[in-house]
Amino acid sequence: MPPARLAATTPAFAAWRVVVWLLLLLAAFGCAQYLRHASLMRTQLRQLAPGSGDAAAMLRHMLAWDVVYLLAALVLIVLCAACILRQGWARVPLRVASGLLAVWVAVTGVMLLLQWWQFDRASIEALVQLRADPVLQQAVQHARRSYRLALAFKVIAAPLLLWLAWRLGAPGVRAQFRVRG
Repeated sequence: MPPARLAATTPAFAAWRVVVWLLLLLAAFGCAQYLRHASLMRTQLRQLAPGSGDAAAMLRHMLAWDVVYLLAALVLIVLCAACILRQGWARVPLRVASGLLAVWVAVTGVMLLLQWWQFDRASIEALVQLRADPVLQQAVQHARRSYRLALAFKVIAAPLLLWLAWRLGAPGVRAQFRVRG
């Protein structure tokens, strides 16, 4: 095959596809996490003693949120898979979902940052008081590292999701999707 013809038939690398794959994998991971947590909440709810009204209500509330997040993750998985297969019907809903996720990530990132400032002050005081206990110091350091990683993830995820929403609307990307007909 001549090189000119090969170049015309070979699809170009598209970063948006990589981002959609990452979103799919993260949604699948989230789905597994919510399913596991819902299962644990259901088990705890069954083991509650009669007359535990407040605890049961709290567990039912947590279970309901797990189900909502699980359904949202499943919808996101379907949208991502359809976009990977370049189904035209999925492009606009994934654009909207990416935009909404970017806003959600930004809002929860600000909330996490506010919690971090409170936690960081408290953890510094705790480290001063716990100088003699290396196990507790290690637990505080681990919690600080977890906060930092979550914040870093959110700082990267919000603009990336906005970029994906923008990119899915670009004419060059739009032309790659199949239209039902």
